[in-house]
Amino acid sequence: MRYSIMLQIVVGTTLILVGAGAFFGWLQTRPFEEAGQSSTRTWLRTSGAYP
Repeated sequence: MRYSIMLQIVVGTTLILVGAGAFFGWLQTRPFEEAGQSSTRTWLRTSGAYP
């Protein structure tokens, strides 16, 4: 019984971490948006917080 609970915790944690990694990887590689739309990257670049 304890092994089952431990396995569920490990699998759940692994899925959360893999999902978060995939999400942030997608954020880093998505294409730029049109110039007319505001984006976080544009805001960071104009504020001097992004090289």
